[in-house]
Amino acid sequence: ENTYTHWLENIRDWCISRQLWWGHRIPVWYDDATGEVIVSRTDPMEDPANAGRTLRQDPDVLDTWFSSWLWPFSTLGWPDSTEDLVKYYPTTSLVTGYDIIFFWVARMIMAGLEFMGEVPFRDIYITGLVRDVKGRKMSKSLGNGIDPLDIVSRYGADAHKFTLAYLSVQGQDIPIAPENFQLGSKFANKIWNATRYLLMNLEGRTLVPLSEIEPRDADRWIQYRLNSAVRTVENAMKTYRMDEAARAVYEFFWNDFCDWYIEASKLDLYSEDSAAKDRAVSLLLYVLEEALRLMHPFVSFISEEIYQKLPRQLRTAEALIVAPYPRSREDREDERVRESAAGFTTLQELVRGIRTMRSEFTIPPGRTFDVYVRVAPERRDLREFLQTNGDLIRLLAGAGELEIGHDHARRAGRVALVGSGFEAYLAILDLIDVAAQVDRLARNIARTEKGLRQAEGKLASEGFRAKAKPEVISAEESKAADLRDQLERMIMVRDELARSTL
Repeated sequence: ENTYTHWLENIRDWCISRQLWWGHRIPVWYDDATGEVIVSRTDPMEDPANAGRTLRQDPDVLDTWFSSWLWPFSTLGWPDSTEDLVKYYPTTSLVTGYDIIFFWVARMIMAGLEFMGEVPFRDIYITGLVRDVKGRKMSKSLGNGIDPLDIVSRYGADAHKFTLAYLSVQGQDIPIAPENFQLGSKFANKIWNATRYLLMNLEGRTLVPLSEIEPRDADRWIQYRLNSAVRTVENAMKTYRMDEAARAVYEFFWNDFCDWYIEASKLDLYSEDSAAKDRAVSLLLYVLEEALRLMHPFVSFISEEIYQKLPRQLRTAEALIVAPYPRSREDREDERVRESAAGFTTLQELVRGIRTMRSEFTIPPGRTFDVYVRVAPERRDLREFLQTNGDLIRLLAGAGELEIGHDHARRAGRVALVGSGFEAYLAILDLIDVAAQVDRLARNIARTEKGLRQAEGKLASEGFRAKAKPEVISAEESKAADLRDQLERMIMVRDELARSTL
């Protein structure tokens, strides 16, 4: 804004001629014999009135910005009053970089006011610049540029676009290296592989209309999460926060849909009940179809390719690019849905806790163990939710016998984990070498404490904060936070082991 205002308030004469090989040649001709200067839309030598004269056209071309300042309306047929010009001028938004605010943005506004009588756009979204990993502007002289076509050839067009959107924090430049585009490539592969798995399970199945399916807690939860993602994208797009929109799409599809909902659906997909299989496949594909519409602006090619492979009755349009974009819905956040979402969030916490214990004690995935979940007597709602979804908990946690109750005495001889509104007692002492695990934890705790002291010491250094780049400081802060989390978890496990063996 300051750059724009300063330029307009300090107007100077503009030299519009340039000595370049390419450009719009200046429409000025000189008669060297008489000294006459002719400015014309057409070649004056084609005018019979100039027959016999020797005219010389100015060899210079117009400044690039002198022609491009006409872009908002010249592309729509101006100076003719075309249908496109009437319909699309003025437009809504301009997306550009801060380095050409005065070169292009201010001049387009000036031209719009002069020739059309109104400004050409209302919003101006200033993106950051894509720089190299050292923070330098890409240039031919430095030889540090990245050819987008090379990235597209190596990782794909979707990976290129999604990665830039994901990293484009508003108001910040994007330091990037070619390998950073693996982020988008891995996401595209995740979308493809997840869809291939679902379509494989479609064979021999009958799609059930959504209106005929009675949703369960997991189904209401995924609809709630989808609605949350849609709302986040809506708000992010309105405020031009492309990174937040890309992250919402990523988190929903990878974490909510793939890691949890697809896994939860295996209860029905792997059952012997044909109707249950039809139900599971139908719900998965209904969510996938809407997720593809949500992701389309960010991964346009792969989403369209997959969309065309969906059963025709699932598709809301012939192609994603003309399909209605998802909108948030109030019915996906009613009281019943919120109750299921809250319960499922607790279920996730319980499953994550059990998985963490399995990982910490290196218990093989194939070894099951019994779990007793103690819920406070007054939390009848949570107890009933966990009981209703007991089979799902066993599937996701790899647990054996699962009991839900409020008997604190069941903790004896078991390792406990504490969550929001529950305690889980795990019968794993017979599966591990307690002494060896305590020794291993002690070594890991000592190593993590040392790493944390180093990270905190660096962050406490005024010299480090004064000299380091913001992204380096942010990375060190994230590292320290991760170490604190690891340390807290290991100490909790160590103390629990000590208590369980008393």
